[in-house]
Parts: sequence; structure tokens; C-alpha cells
Amino acid sequence: MKEVKGVLKTLGSGSTTHGNVGSSFVKYNTIEIGDTLLQKIVTAQSLNDFVERGLGEEVTLFLNGKMLIGVKLSSGKIYYWKRSIFLFLYNVIFSLFLLGFTIPIGGMTGNFFIPMLFALGLIFFITKPFIMQTLIYQPKLSSLGGISLKG
Repeated sequence: MKEVKGVLKTLGSGSTTHGNVGSSFVKYNTIEIGDTLLQKIVTAQSLNDFVERGLGEEVTLFLNGKMLIGVKLSSGKIYYWKRSIFLFLYNVIFSLFLLGFTIPIGGMTGNFFIPMLFALGLIFFITKPFIMQTLIYQPKLSSLGGISLKG
């Protein structure tokens, strides 16, 4: 998890996307914090309300790649985006489904290793952000006294 500290100077133009199951996301083209310029950052709309509260103040942004997953305001309060465990389980099941497709491909080619390796690589890149946020970053932000917000 990357931490960026400084005065939150600019929240550039952003667009809101409404997902399924009541989740909404905000995608910022730019965020300027201190001397750092972040580009193409996505966050949950519920967390965005608290990020906007920090404009012009010293804040800490917590990032998972290009996803803004938490903010520490100048008051010391931490708010973080809590992903649903059901979304995490969905990703695991989807990954196992993808892995199941390697068996017929391996049977047709006579080589199970290459399709299996490809599927495992694909699964890793698809699920890594979800795994890191759900199993590592959320508990860490919670242990710091963070307040969880549903995505």
C-alpha cells in the first residue's frame, strides 16, 4: 500500500460510474497532493465524500495501485473503502472457473503446463488488487482506527 502525504491541492475532473449492487465509483483524471500528481485514480463514491473534505488540508492518501482506498484527514481520522467479502469470493470462484478451462485446452494440445501457467497468471493479475485490499490493506487500516465505508 502506497501512502502519499501532503496538502490536497486539486481534485481534477472526475466522472461517476454506477455499478451493480448499489456500488458507485469516481474516476479522477488528476489528483494533486503536495508535490505529487496522481493520474487516473479510481475510488468508491462513499470514500470520495471524505477525500473532498480534505481539500486544502494536510492529508494522507492510501493507494492500492491506481485505486484510492483510504484517506487520513488533518483531524487524524482515517476513512477507508471496504470491499465486500462476497466480491472477493466471487473473484475466487471466477478464477477457479477460468482454471477449469485449462483442462480441455490441455487435453487437446497434450500439454497441461502452458495453459495452466497462462490461467494462473491471468488469475493473479485479475484478482491481486482484490486480494491485497481485502486481506491485507483493510485489516491494516482498521487496526489504525479507520472507519470503514462500503463501496
